[in-house]
Amino acid sequence: MKKVSLILFLIALIVSGINAQPNRKYRDCGILFEVSNNPNWGYGEPVITYVQPFSSAYNAGLKRGDIIMEVNGSATYLRNSQTIAGWLTGGSERDMTLTIRNINTYFKEYKVEAETRVMNSISEFDLASMYSFYSIESTSDRSFTLPLKVNPNQNVDFSDYHTFDFINEGTSVPEIDHYINKIIEEALIDRGLTRSSNDPDIIVQSYYSYQPNVKYSSAGRIQNQKTWRFDPETRQMIQVPILSGDDVNAETKGQYVLELGIRFFDKKYISKDKMTQIWDCKATEYLTSDYDLSEYTRIHAPLMMMQYPYTTAKTSAKYLVNYKGFNYTGMNFDNKDLKTLASVDENSPAYKAGLRAGDVVEKINNVNFKYTKAEQENGYKRFIIESMKYRNPKTRFIDANGFPDCMIWSINKYAEVSDLFKKEPIYTPCFSYLYAFQKFVPSNSAKSVKVEVKSGNNTKDVQIIPELQTSVDIKAL
Repeated sequence: MKKVSLILFLIALIVSGINAQPNRKYRDCGILFEVSNNPNWGYGEPVITYVQPFSSAYNAGLKRGDIIMEVNGSATYLRNSQTIAGWLTGGSERDMTLTIRNINTYFKEYKVEAETRVMNSISEFDLASMYSFYSIESTSDRSFTLPLKVNPNQNVDFSDYHTFDFINEGTSVPEIDHYINKIIEEALIDRGLTRSSNDPDIIVQSYYSYQPNVKYSSAGRIQNQKTWRFDPETRQMIQVPILSGDDVNAETKGQYVLELGIRFFDKKYISKDKMTQIWDCKATEYLTSDYDLSEYTRIHAPLMMMQYPYTTAKTSAKYLVNYKGFNYTGMNFDNKDLKTLASVDENSPAYKAGLRAGDVVEKINNVNFKYTKAEQENGYKRFIIESMKYRNPKTRFIDANGFPDCMIWSINKYAEVSDLFKKEPIYTPCFSYLYAFQKFVPSNSAKSVKVEVKSGNNTKDVQIIPELQTSVDIKAL
């Protein structure tokens, strides 16, 4: 699939010479896309691969996997990535209309009010990730791999399928089958499909097995070994007695083998005389101890369904989980000095408080912004290293970027952590205000952010009531 990120597109523009205009503005509605070459979904059209939480696209109801058919009435089919990105980011009008096709609609218009941003600026959304070690409790990027074998029928366009029902296997069906189908039904409805027994587009069949692993060798066994998985119900990462999907030795280390599969059949469009398989997804897991099949299904069936409709044939699947929680004020900083406001989101808390582009931040919550960008980066690196002793080793995980020592703060060390933030010349915690709602981040007020700015020749103090923005975003690769 030919991928394009609007951010990468903008970087390409800068490289080609537009960096001579550092104040150049562009529209940002909060989406990334790629032009699909997948015959199952949106071939030759842009498919949304990411919707930023709380962005204008998010608020309008756009979702990952939506196919963009038109931008302000201009058809996207067989247009190149640069042309489509130009339609989305160019122009001065904030309002745009995107025509979308997805699982539950052939044609729907969405009104999107894009934000106007400035080249070489960085938002608080991105700063929250840059400074996530101030509060891993709030912001982190996680990943995990499922041993999935996905097999889509390349001759089928999934946008033609909107309804489903389950294959009739008679009345004497085990209770676990009913439970598995119930979880699958909920996941399919969440994807946008509708259950209907009246000539359904898709006939669903589930299958499973659970048995001792005949290849198991106790020599390689690690006691109580667990791996992290995402619980779709609680939206939290949890540990389960399963070997990681990317463990090459799992086949001999797992005591039990669990298989769960979901098949889709067509008996409507391809042939009414026989069922034709159009999609299959099967998980083969190696367990380190006994694990309830229904609990496995509750967690993993929704994750498996994320492989439909926009996927390719594969033997393993990686998932990214992005947790984000921060104080949003609407300030966007110049990425060169991290103190000048490149822009302020319209109608944001900072905008309503009177801050404008060009204002220079001198202090936030009494933390001085006199430091250079390099000094801030070095202070943050030192903060990460010297704060490790205050973290809880039982919560250690490897983040999606490969950093091995991600841990939340030990609750009984909150006072010591708070003292670290007060050592301004050492750690330069300028952006700690993003996490001032946490008990371990010192602040004059948990409900407001105090900003001292220089506007022209005048200096003023401004109290901003931030919005606490929290989100959980999961993506199947």
